[in-house]
Amino acid sequence: MLNARKPARRFAVVASMSAGLLVCSAVTATADEPPSGGAEQCFPNVICSDANSGGKTPAPGSTKPGGGGGGGSDTGPQLCSYHGVPWACYDPQLGWFDSGQGCYYSQLDNPPAAGDPAWEGHDPKDGALYSKVCPQTGGGQDGAQVVFLSTAPAGPTMLDDSKAVEQAKNRVVFGKPVGRVAPAGTAVVNSPVWLWADNAATPAPGTAAVNGISVTVTPRLVEAYWDFGTGVTTTCATAGTPYDPKYGAAASPDCGFVFKAASGKQKDGAYSATVTMKWEAVIVVVGGPNPRTFKIPMQQTSPVFTLKVAEVQVLN
Repeated sequence: MLNARKPARRFAVVASMSAGLLVCSAVTATADEPPSGGAEQCFPNVICSDANSGGKTPAPGSTKPGGGGGGGSDTGPQLCSYHGVPWACYDPQLGWFDSGQGCYYSQLDNPPAAGDPAWEGHDPKDGALYSKVCPQTGGGQDGAQVVFLSTAPAGPTMLDDSKAVEQAKNRVVFGKPVGRVAPAGTAVVNSPVWLWADNAATPAPGTAAVNGISVTVTPRLVEAYWDFGTGVTTTCATAGTPYDPKYGAAASPDCGFVFKAASGKQKDGAYSATVTMKWEAVIVVVGGPNPRTFKIPMQQTSPVFTLKVAEVQVLN
């Protein structure tokens, strides 16, 4: 088997586990110096700190563990394991961790041409060449090997997982909300005002499937947040009910507001308002290396609209 790079230098690592926290620190050792104090030999790139501190697997294209993507969404735990020992699922230099073999795999960016001995007689169209490093089985001493694989190992599967989640999210089509009020012309202080949003229906779930991994994203409305500026706000549990003249002077059954101050002191004598539809999307991942269910926030905000509110003078 060919080496992808020079054999890695040996490193002694003192590892300790306490209170669910794996802390490793690397110190250089000579080639003939055995590890001391019960230390294990391992690759410096895969040393992990604060293993259970809530880190997340990086999104595809991220340059370091925990970085990139997601907008704060929880895409799964950072740690994988081999024989009960935790390892980072992704290392920026070594690639993705295969928990079945205890090895990191990274597809070669510039593989040799077809016919090169590295292909071991295989046709490039039947698979790919990967750099393989097994820090647990060889302590990282053996360096990286170049291996041919007809099926992508754990790493590309992780990428398929993220791809399926992203595709499903993008298939949830939200309408652009438009804020509506009644009375539509000028409202009156201390009188009921109806609030509702057009184009705010709950969208259909988004689904996607990539290489045996299926994802469903189902949104639900958390609240409609109305902001009239200068600290005047209200929230509703629904998008509101459109006003109809047959309702007369009745208050809205699900989304109304009563202004306590006129808008005369506002810019142009009117409140500048928006409505933000705040959604919670439940994401269910089935299949692949990390089946799970989690939630992420999503929202859509309307264009600004204006509302005049006047005081009524009572004549005796």
